[in-house]
Amino acid sequence: MQGPLRLPAFRLLFAARAISYVGTYLAPIAVAFAVLDLGGGATAVGLSFAAWTLAQVAVLAFGGVVGDRVPRRVVMVGSDVGSAIVRTVMGALLISGHAQVWELIALQACGGAAVAFYSPASYGLTREVVPEGELQQANGLLAIARYAAFPLGGAIGGSIVVLVGTGAALLVDAGTYAASALLLSRIDVVSIARAGAGFFRELREGWSAFVEQTWVWVLVLWISFYFLITYAPFFVLGPYVAKHSMDGARSWTFVVVGEGVGALLGGMAGLRWRPRRPMVTAGCLLMVTAVQNLVLAFHPETALLTVAAAGSGFAFALGSVIWDTTLQRSIPPEKLARVASYGWMGAMVFLPAGYALAGPVSTVIGIKTTLVLAACWVVVSTLFIIRLRAVRDVSFADETDAVPVAAQ
Repeated sequence: MQGPLRLPAFRLLFAARAISYVGTYLAPIAVAFAVLDLGGGATAVGLSFAAWTLAQVAVLAFGGVVGDRVPRRVVMVGSDVGSAIVRTVMGALLISGHAQVWELIALQACGGAAVAFYSPASYGLTREVVPEGELQQANGLLAIARYAAFPLGGAIGGSIVVLVGTGAALLVDAGTYAASALLLSRIDVVSIARAGAGFFRELREGWSAFVEQTWVWVLVLWISFYFLITYAPFFVLGPYVAKHSMDGARSWTFVVVGEGVGALLGGMAGLRWRPRRPMVTAGCLLMVTAVQNLVLAFHPETALLTVAAAGSGFAFALGSVIWDTTLQRSIPPEKLARVASYGWMGAMVFLPAGYALAGPVSTVIGIKTTLVLAACWVVVSTLFIIRLRAVRDVSFADETDAVPVAAQ
């Protein structure tokens, strides 16, 4: 066996992430249609997503410090256990017929807080178990696990919602978190995570490392507006349009599966493709996601929207692999979880507002106008951002090293 998969610790990490991701991608369908079935509209769906993301953003910085102080494997196991409990409670409430929209929104917030500890620690654990020269291949494999789970999770989630119900889908999600925790608990690795001089001092040190390289914070700020203006409206208004103008959960399942298939191909492309100017490439890829917003606005037909979603999935997945690898090679390993947490927090800081406002804004200016403005913004902003020297000068100098040529 070649590459990172020859390493037992990485195989366990890979399997845990793959199983957990299946649940991650079946849950949004279940939550969205649970809210709609309880009488909520697009605004309530947006609030349920916003609660998850807002709680995650609020806790991420602390999760990053914990991920640099406590063994990363332990942090990830604890996060998975917490997530399993939250999904179990949600599923039980729905199956028993006692669920209310506000309860689902509150539990979404609890789930978001639990996963806030997972992602920063995951960056660090990958860096601990994989040699530096194989990081891009490892990130590509993890992307494949993630995006293979995208269509599988979407298909499973949609099928369970249609055939059994939303509560059963969320109980399946709880099971995937539990399985992930079990696999992660078996990883044998000597962690470099160590408690430093103090919790708040480490927060400040992480922030200093985050802002030290201009391309990092500039791109994170740009992505934060992308999630607010372009990403959130599509995923809030999409289920609403599917329910009223398409074939409901069945149509939206095809769209989610299509995005997942495209993302899987993007992850596979990330195994080997190392663009000379990685951040310029990642920015150009993100422009592709404008297409799915335009299709949803002008021609919400299942087949065409599925193809557009597949293109968006490919672009986003490949761009993510390029970003993760560049960040892991540019930031000192002992600070990586903190920098990653600030990156996640900064990128998602406006996403709760995007979820919460997509419904009301579309009510005022119309769904079509909201989606067209979202598409235009990502194209115009990308053309601006890739012309910045700090972004252009980040380069892959050769096949093994990514070097930020001009960090300031």
